[in-house]
Amino acid sequence: MRQFIWQRWSQALAVAGLLAALVGLAAPGLLGAALAQEPLTLTFWHYWDGVNGDTLDRLAQEYNAQHPGVVVEPVFIPNPELLSKLQTAIASGDTPALAIADVIWMAALKRSGGLAPLDSFITASGLDLSDFYASQLDFDRFEGQLYALPVSTNNLELFYNKDLFRAAGLDPERPPQTWDELVEFGQRIRQADPSKFGYELFTQGGEGTTWQFQVFLWQLGGEFLTPDGQPAFDSPAGVQALQFWSDLIRTYQVSALRPWGLFGSGDAAMVMDGSWMVQFFPPQINFELGTARFPIPSGGQPATNMGGEHIFILKGDPAREQAAFDFIQYFTSTAVQVQWDQATGFTPVRRSVAEDPGYQAWLRDTQPLLIPFVESQQYARARPSVPQYPEISAAFSRQVERVLQGQATPEEALAQAAADVRAILAGP
Repeated sequence: MRQFIWQRWSQALAVAGLLAALVGLAAPGLLGAALAQEPLTLTFWHYWDGVNGDTLDRLAQEYNAQHPGVVVEPVFIPNPELLSKLQTAIASGDTPALAIADVIWMAALKRSGGLAPLDSFITASGLDLSDFYASQLDFDRFEGQLYALPVSTNNLELFYNKDLFRAAGLDPERPPQTWDELVEFGQRIRQADPSKFGYELFTQGGEGTTWQFQVFLWQLGGEFLTPDGQPAFDSPAGVQALQFWSDLIRTYQVSALRPWGLFGSGDAAMVMDGSWMVQFFPPQINFELGTARFPIPSGGQPATNMGGEHIFILKGDPAREQAAFDFIQYFTSTAVQVQWDQATGFTPVRRSVAEDPGYQAWLRDTQPLLIPFVESQQYARARPSVPQYPEISAAFSRQVERVLQGQATPEEALAQAAADVRAILAGP
């Protein structure tokens, strides 16, 4: 009986001690400190699927393991839906912590009022912006502030069919280096086999046509829009570039008004396409593939057009914004970007990645077809960062199609395109 009473008394003391501890925990500051130990979850919206999405998940898990106070949670949203979901979230104030967007979307997003400026975070962290290719940051600046950083990029260069080169008596290890050689090699391809075309142009209109044409325009020293956003393509350089496109079809007859896909089917010897095709072409084709820097005109300059994604912070409380920037700093770091580019096939957004010995060895030994794209990233240009760009591109490409179909001269088409673009910029 005495033992039973003693057990009861010990239990009562234990409960009393527990209650006292809980009361003490509730004292000002202590409860808040306990709650602060809960991990901060950062929702990250993106549209990367396949290998790209898997790689992002792996990198996020590694970051989380290194930062026990934070959980970065990638959330996949299909590409066609992401921009509208971001705009809706910004309007409602119910936003993820961070997200990525296609470079073309940045013009609208950085003007939306929903993105947090990065300048103070960059200054405090000491992040070296000069290591990023400057033209990529053009997409991210607005009214003197930086709203995003590039995390992935790609560009356009030359793919060519080495088998067709051999059949035409051309050296398969010596692709064309000038526009004149592009024509010469293309004509030799056609002479060897009239059913084959020398060079495939994107003639279907839309952004595909505009995106590729801009490379030719920039190589001649021309500009697409002026710094204040007005048409600049109706220039001597614009006329020369568009005349060359027309001549490829109508005069030299090395290109054709055909649906896109002649190169992949083996019916065209050369094409301008993106670095992502280094992965996609090989399983689709039955010929030996080559890549090279795109030929430039006599007296011209190297240029290419870039795509890719940029990462940004959605406005929130200071703790969430700081944690989101810490992840951005990790994701854009040289070491992580080397892993990212090797796994995904994206080209570097930082010089330190392109020059990294490990990355250089990987290119040489694993993906030599990517080398021309990496070498040309220093010459990559940004499409105009204006909200109306999709409408501008559509209006411009319609006039290019008229020239390729023999319905207008380059001068007439570019004058009409400039008038159409000015009307778009003026608004309703």
